Amino acid sequence: MDFLAPLMLVGAVGVAIPIAIHLIGRRRARVVRFAALDFLFGSKRKVARRFRLRELLLLLTRALACLAIPLALAKPYTSCATSGPMVERGPQAAVLVIDNSFASRYQVGDRSLLDRSREQAYGVLSQLGPEADVAVLTSSERAEAPSELSRDHLRLRDAIADITPTARPAGTTGALRKAAQLLATSNHEHKVIYLFSPLAATGLRADDPPWPAGTGPRLVVVPPAPDASLDNLAVTDVSVEPDPTAGSRGVRITAEVADFGKSGVDEHGISVSIEGRVVAKGMVSLLPGERIKKRFLATLPEGHRSADVVVSLDHDPLPTDDQHYLRAELRDVVQVLLVNGQPNTDRHESEIFYLEAALRPGDRGDAGTVVTTVTVDELAKQNLGHYDVVILANARALSASTVAELGGWVDAGGGLMITVGDNVDPDAYNRTMAPILPQLLNTALDTAYGAHGAERTGRAQRLVKFEADHPIFSVFSKDAPGLREATFEKIMLLGPTSKVDDRAVLARYTNGAAALVEARRGNGRLLLYTSTIDRDWNDLPIHPGFLPLVQQAVRHLARKQTQLARASVLVGRTAVLPVAPDDQRIEVRGPDGERRVIEGEQLAGRKRVRFAGTDRPGFYRVAATDRAGKTRPREEAEFAVNLDARGSDLRPAPPSLVPTSGTGTGGPGGGEHRRRVELWHALAAGLLILLLLESILVLR
Repeated sequence: MDFLAPLMLVGAVGVAIPIAIHLIGRRRARVVRFAALDFLFGSKRKVARRFRLRELLLLLTRALACLAIPLALAKPYTSCATSGPMVERGPQAAVLVIDNSFASRYQVGDRSLLDRSREQAYGVLSQLGPEADVAVLTSSERAEAPSELSRDHLRLRDAIADITPTARPAGTTGALRKAAQLLATSNHEHKVIYLFSPLAATGLRADDPPWPAGTGPRLVVVPPAPDASLDNLAVTDVSVEPDPTAGSRGVRITAEVADFGKSGVDEHGISVSIEGRVVAKGMVSLLPGERIKKRFLATLPEGHRSADVVVSLDHDPLPTDDQHYLRAELRDVVQVLLVNGQPNTDRHESEIFYLEAALRPGDRGDAGTVVTTVTVDELAKQNLGHYDVVILANARALSASTVAELGGWVDAGGGLMITVGDNVDPDAYNRTMAPILPQLLNTALDTAYGAHGAERTGRAQRLVKFEADHPIFSVFSKDAPGLREATFEKIMLLGPTSKVDDRAVLARYTNGAAALVEARRGNGRLLLYTSTIDRDWNDLPIHPGFLPLVQQAVRHLARKQTQLARASVLVGRTAVLPVAPDDQRIEVRGPDGERRVIEGEQLAGRKRVRFAGTDRPGFYRVAATDRAGKTRPREEAEFAVNLDARGSDLRPAPPSLVPTSGTGTGGPGGGEHRRRVELWHALAAGLLILLLLESILVLR
């Protein structure tokens, strides 16, 4: 045992004071003979013995109290071996970073990782002492940080107690960066970060460390379960495709299951539910670190065009990622009429060769489109009511009667797409086809006129700007290399706007000219593409972006879903909801029953609106209220939200990924070391008990 203030032990001589008072103050009884009281001598001796015992207890109590005072002021302490984090007391700045990602729900024994982290954080906070400035942060992705350090440790304990698991993956690098920025505001020389986390590799970014090497604060990593192997099994992806062998409503559900661990899994249960009813079960076996795909055949329920699909694993220590949600919708077959403006006996030289191949790739039966091909002269003989979409591919100007028929068909809900080429005369188009043009034509521009070879390619235009939120472009990434790498050597410039509604330029070329224009006419949609649909004016058809662009455009014109399974949204990301012209209010109900409303200026003049309240995995229902006050479910806008599969991988980060610091190297904080144990707190508590006992004895 050692003392922080050993000079205070001099006060221990004070223990002689109550002893001296006791000895000096004793009264000697004077003998008085009184025969009448002789019979009471027996009882008097008994009372005397009791009085003597009380006096001895009082003396002992006062002596111990006088001894406890200097001992407590000397602040005795001892040390013991411990496996917890090494915590230094005294003035300092410290940040406690606690992992509350969805992985913190992982159960080790009868407690979760978050429960263990809380307990460890309480211990560190109590050891830091009242002189430390402390803050509490969480390390889930996009978590908010406090604005300042605090010495109010009661409030800090409440902040630790209030931490709950989120549905987001770990963002350890971002949390450490915020902690370092917070410590930079302190004047204390000693700065330290305590990270309570399993330190999974997926939460750290090797290409973006939280601080430059050797310059940051001291980092102490405290694993909540240092001796446990955090093996985990998760459903990381689910897809749905039509299955013709099971009928028109048959689907093939493919689930990707991953094992994140060292032990592997043998015969683990997996099931598929549609609209809350289990329709298929199976078993999966995985080697350590393996990913497999499990396929099921099922049928969507009768009377439902869309259905909720849930793939579930039997529960493991982390049940949060054992489910994956999906909205499946029957895909309607789109009837497409292709008007070939430049037919050719050589199929490969035909205007619609690439277009037809894109609409039914490989002539698959599940391509989702039925294509009919006619020439311009045969168009007048077609019953347009049999088709959802008509594409005029480099067709010469149509007669007024044919244009009128096409206009009426579009008004009734049809979708018309016009592509240009050498057969398109802008003046003739503007005279007879203006009613079905999104915008009048001006003239064809040869962007590489007079150039040859590489110089001609260098002068060509490219697609540099497009509406990423529009359904046609929603399947493309932000960079969209399959579109941006295409070159356009000749384009059609546009003139004034024609008499249509809601005209919008969806894509532009390098020089700012419009590449794709959309407009509405009645209940139908119009698209104008200002280049050829084959390779005469551009090379887009040989780029990977051509097929999805054509298919998305046709599905958009037909007002039918692009694919059987709608892409799900990750937790915390925004969902894009369509807005109808009559929508006055849109209500979104989450899986927890919480309702969020979008109305007023948020909807005014918009065709789409972003919804950011995707904090929980599950299904989100959408309802819209029109101008008449009628509220109807909007099934086509409903969507599913899923966990980011990165957070399911709890395999530890290698030492090279752990950030280094100027005063120490990040590493596990659970090694063997000696921890100081304060004894003077117990002495102070004992002193209070002695003073209370002394008061009781005096009163008696």
